[in-house]
Amino acid sequence: MKCKIRKWRLSDAKELAAVLSNKKVLTNLRDGIPYPYTEKDAEEYIASVVSDDENSTFAFAVEVDGKAVGNVGAFRKDNIHCKTAELGYYLSEEYWGSGIMTDAVMQLCRYIFDNTDIIRIFAVPFSHNYQSRRVLEKAGFEFEGIMRCSAVKDGLTIDTAMYSIIRREEAFRRLTIEEIPAAVSLIWDVFCRFNASDCTDEGIEEFRNAAESSKSDSSVIFYGAFENGELVGALGLRLPRHISFFFVKSDRHGRGYGRNLFEAVRKEHGGDEYTVNSSLYAENYYRRLGFETLDTEQTANGIRFVPMKYYRNGSG
Repeated sequence: MKCKIRKWRLSDAKELAAVLSNKKVLTNLRDGIPYPYTEKDAEEYIASVVSDDENSTFAFAVEVDGKAVGNVGAFRKDNIHCKTAELGYYLSEEYWGSGIMTDAVMQLCRYIFDNTDIIRIFAVPFSHNYQSRRVLEKAGFEFEGIMRCSAVKDGLTIDTAMYSIIRREEAFRRLTIEEIPAAVSLIWDVFCRFNASDCTDEGIEEFRNAAESSKSDSSVIFYGAFENGELVGALGLRLPRHISFFFVKSDRHGRGYGRNLFEAVRKEHGGDEYTVNSSLYAENYYRRLGFETLDTEQTANGIRFVPMKYYRNGSG
């Protein structure tokens, strides 16, 4: 399911009031939000964030199918922490578990890192809120530790979990010629672990030959995801916009590397449409990135795949 983040509008007040009138939502937020939450409360909140300094307050509605279903925001700290921002978010209960909040958080982080001098964004969900913590982990945040007895909620003293993400200009980038062999090696290793079982022996050999030949194929451009200097993901783009290879090391799955890598490619190449012949294993992942199925499962040269296409603004 796709979402976008945008500035709040006063016309969103009714929808915002509906989201925050749910005690299940409020129980995971800080105190100070009235209950029941009225349209007047929503109007006052929207008016305040719209008028705030745009370089310090980054508050956006999370929109799905033209409807405001949640909020994602970050607030710049001050003094020696002036290049740090604290993240907060909430979502209508009916959309929990859909991946929407992860997408919204990633969109906000990209906006902040692309448009401000902020270098660190952090969040401190309650330690028992594993769903919220999972959102951060999938969005690429790193767990820094538990802050013991750091909050009081509903009369109970509880722990919070510290997560952060920092600006890393070179974390997702085009690879040099010298780095391509390492990328192809990663691609082959991950393919053997997760995809080879869906191919015949002919298909496995076909894939290996294609990966090896891509090293010297000028029509394929490689990109990499790095963690502390280690290559952990690789994407091979056949020009103009067809994904030939897209693999992330297994121990980095679910941490946002693939999504950020794809976004780095889109940022450089632009365009609203990308195609891929997805393996059966990766089909659901591509769906979460926004790809749609073009045809039924097919087989060519021993490789089973599903043709898919990405449309930036929905179905083409």
